[in-house]
Amino acid sequence: MGGRSGESFISPQVQRERISSWAQTHGHTLTWNEPELDVSGGTMSRPVFERIMERVRAGQTDGVIVAKLDRFARTLVGALRTLEEFERHGAVLVSVADNIDLSTPVGRAFLRVLLVFAELERDRISESWEIATSNAIARGIHISKFVPRGYDKGADKRLVLSGEAPAIREAFLMRGAHRTHTEIARMLNEKAPRPNGGRWTAPMVDRLIKMRVYVGEAFRGGTVNPEAHEAIITPTQWQAAQLAPVRGAARSREPSLLSGIARCEECRYVLAPSVSARSKRRVPNYRCRMIHTAGVCPNPASVKRSRLDEYVEAVWRDQMDKEAVSVRQDSAAIQSASDVLSAAQDELAVFAADTTVRRLLGEQAYHAAVEARVTVVNQAQGELRKALASVQSFSSIESYDDLSVQDRRRILGSSIDAIFLKRGHNRVPIEDRVTVLWRGEGPDDLPRRGRDNGPIRPYAA
Repeated sequence: MGGRSGESFISPQVQRERISSWAQTHGHTLTWNEPELDVSGGTMSRPVFERIMERVRAGQTDGVIVAKLDRFARTLVGALRTLEEFERHGAVLVSVADNIDLSTPVGRAFLRVLLVFAELERDRISESWEIATSNAIARGIHISKFVPRGYDKGADKRLVLSGEAPAIREAFLMRGAHRTHTEIARMLNEKAPRPNGGRWTAPMVDRLIKMRVYVGEAFRGGTVNPEAHEAIITPTQWQAAQLAPVRGAARSREPSLLSGIARCEECRYVLAPSVSARSKRRVPNYRCRMIHTAGVCPNPASVKRSRLDEYVEAVWRDQMDKEAVSVRQDSAAIQSASDVLSAAQDELAVFAADTTVRRLLGEQAYHAAVEARVTVVNQAQGELRKALASVQSFSSIESYDDLSVQDRRRILGSSIDAIFLKRGHNRVPIEDRVTVLWRGEGPDDLPRRGRDNGPIRPYAA
């Protein structure tokens, strides 16, 4: 393979020495830029190169010196466009090893020939890399800069379970039980602390939960080995963690029933549990923080905590009575739905990666076939959600009142996607201010910490 270990690799130190020698011989003063070792020469959009181009456009440099032409670019079209821009701004390109004189037609023609071979070399290295990575995946090797938490790298370079594996498994089980990313982060900080005093955060937990390496998979591009190493969790447990509804974690020390579920209707952000002082009495409430990373809520809502809690629980009990809920563990249904979903996802992945089918069917028929398989995957996800929603963590609705606030919150969360509160005076009936969205009715793009939530906008029924 090429890259840093291939024959074409020239160390930064050697390149620096060659450039320094050439500049000293020809009487030029140099401004050094750090090497870009982890960026492909097949693209002209590179951070350091962009800074160099800014200097060229501003007239702050006479040109660019490289040790060898393929250090500058390995794409013919991109290189020629850049050289045209050099010429417009009166800058030149010098390749020490190739000794090209771009002031003559012969020199410019020779440059094009060298760029063609540089592009060919890049394609050869890319093809060799793809073959090597495919072979590595087939042998069960996980290709990544970092070893996933919960694993160590064995003598044969395959992943083996580490002492942190039980904590990682617990993280997935907690997420499948609708525990928040913040709660999981607290558990991991205790049982699998990060090195050098680092702390787990909610976004880090979110990324961990999405990794399929924990079901035993190794993959790169379209190549997948589903039995590359020992799994920490089952596919069913992984699916349950992915389908768990998004919740905000409670930010107050006092447990609150609707933390992460109740939201402001005007901005859709989670209501914060807080305490207000009224006539020397501390009154717990829910309130919109008003100021969010995406903007300011124009009509922040707030309500007495007990008032909203009592109303939502009354609505929930009424809904459970109407549905005539029979509580039972239905692991067989969950397993069956998970198997159907896994099969549908595998079929979609294999079909989408088959270039021969794409060529034989043509673009239009191929995309129609892909869309049909995506529809099957979406239907299978819906069936798994239904199966997961049927599993409750209590023996009867009557025993609900005996549970802790945390357990009652998780039970409500398994039935409710979101509760939207409209701003209004306390004299306005609570039922006129509240919208309850049952499981499956909530939007998929509700604001959450750790991602770009876009502009502030109200909930539209």
